This record gives sequence, C-alpha cells and structure tokens, in this order.
Amino acid sequence: LPLCSFCPTEHCILPVSAESQPLFPAKMVSRLMQWTASTYDEYKVLPYTRPVVEAGLAQESDLYFSALIERGTAKLRVAVLLSPSFPSPAPILSLCLSWNGERSSQTDDNIRAIESEVCVHAGELMGPKPGYELLTNQLARICACLDVYLETWSPDVSVEGPREFPRDKMCLRLSRGPNRLKPFKYNPRQGFFTHR
Repeated sequence: LPLCSFCPTEHCILPVSAESQPLFPAKMVSRLMQWTASTYDEYKVLPYTRPVVEAGLAQESDLYFSALIERGTAKLRVAVLLSPSFPSPAPILSLCLSWNGERSSQTDDNIRAIESEVCVHAGELMGPKPGYELLTNQLARICACLDVYLETWSPDVSVEGPREFPRDKMCLRLSRGPNRLKPFKYNPRQGFFTHR
C-alpha cells in the first residue's frame, strides 16, 4: 500500500473525504503546517514519546513521521508511529504543545485527553472501510481538539484586551472535574463538543 493513500499530502493538506466530513466541525482554525518522515532513532529520544517507547510499543520495523500543527503562537508537535499493517493496529500519536511553556501527556491532563481522543477512540475515526483514512482523520481531530484547548483556556480575567484565541467552537461545558478536563468529544448531530 503506498504511503500517499493514507498520509497527508506533501503540501500539508488533510484530505478529509465526504464520508468522514461529519466527524469534524465545519470550521477548524488549527492547521497542519509540516509533515515529514522520521526514524525510530529520532522517535525514541523525544521526551513526549517516552511512555510509548517504555511500554514496548515502538519497534524498528514501524514507520515514523512527525507533524507540526499551528494556530497563532501555539505549536503542537505530533510524533506518529504507524504499523506496517496499517490501519490495524491504529497509529499512535504523541503530542507536545509549545504555548505558555512545553506541555505533553506527562505534564498536562488535557494533552493526555487529546491523545486518548485520537488513539483510544480511533475506531470512531476509521472512515469508510477498510479504514485507510484513519491517520488523516486522527490528524484532523487533533486540529479540532487544539482549537477547543486554546479557545477554552482560562486566561487571567484581570487582563483586559482581545483574546488570542476567540471562542468559535460550541461546548456544553468548558471544563469538568478536578483536573479541569476540556470537552474534546465532537457530537456531529448537534455540532458541539462535550466530555466523554
């Protein structure tokens, strides 16, 4: 199976099919800015891939890619582990956000929740059979989740002026629980984000 059938294009366009379009909000501001091939050696030294490597999920025979998703001053690095038998098992995506400091699944519960949204719940993003759109759909969902993360961020209310990331996504609740988790599950029928 050629890589071009399930990876973003060299121009960083996420080709979401008509069948998969309902899985995403109509407007996503975060954009894929870079997509490059990587290696096992590059992957295993990234601090934010440590849990995957230590769990023994990364093998030299797997395919590796790196992506950069941006919105304004926020830059989200994505390390992609792709099995040679894609689409099963589902690709594993590890995230590191550079915005107001460095954040990964090890330091930010909401980054961990985004990783869970695209990896644990990958079955919801398969698209039409045989599921070759999964990786593209995972990256598109990360773009939508980054929008929610940034738009629901609670800045210091004493600071006046425009927000860098105005609220565009509809969310039933902005956060929930003691960890203040954000609503990353998209409800396509009603067009809003909610909590799992």
